[in-house]
Amino acid sequence: MTGRHILLALLILMTSVAAQWSALLSLPLSGGTIPTLGSVSSTGLRLWVDSSETATLGLAPRVRFWFDKSGEARHLTALASGVAPYATAVSGRAQLIFEDNGLALAQPIPLNSMTAFFVMRGGSDSGYHPLLGKTDRATGLVVDARRLRAINGGASILSGVIGSVNTNAILMIRMNSASTDYASINGGTEYSFSYSSSDSATHIGVIYSSTAMRYLRASLSEVAIWDRSLTAAERTSVIRALGTKWGITVP
Repeated sequence: MTGRHILLALLILMTSVAAQWSALLSLPLSGGTIPTLGSVSSTGLRLWVDSSETATLGLAPRVRFWFDKSGEARHLTALASGVAPYATAVSGRAQLIFEDNGLALAQPIPLNSMTAFFVMRGGSDSGYHPLLGKTDRATGLVVDARRLRAINGGASILSGVIGSVNTNAILMIRMNSASTDYASINGGTEYSFSYSSSDSATHIGVIYSSTAMRYLRASLSEVAIWDRSLTAAERTSVIRALGTKWGITVP
């Protein structure tokens, strides 16, 4: 198959997935708003992927494409090498299983200012779980032994012990430019850390290391990222919406 044929096949796949998802959308996008988690404003929403909406997944048979519902077109695609994630359901919960691999973002996401939510399940609390990162620089966010590790150019800082991701969990990360940052599990105690980087993440589930690339070995069910600091009320609304949706107990 020629390069031209491969490109054409990929475009057909992407168009097909987008068309399927658009057909399922209950509210129009043309008005500038989209139906979001907990009815929180979509202003600043930069990524929203949801494994429960099977029409957003391009499978062949593993995941080749994950459609971004934010309206920002930050669709996720499989890496050129390695084993792509696969879609499945565990105890009735849809999820993408990552087996030492990740997905590439169509557009980067700045790390210095965001409110991010990851519905995830780690294989082990002692594991190293890259969430957002780059493939050419040791910069990004990682769950490391029940703490949030924020890395910038190889230098890293740790939050306090945020809790277990060995079962289904909602991880919230608040990156506040020029202010204190926080991480928490399932709407519980927020643990502070201080991170400064002008860099942007280009991948989910991947981070560069000087010894070897590090990949995610866990599952993701849903990811939503705003590029602004959500209010306390907005954060609570999102966490409760995710808790109800995925059967996770939250305050």
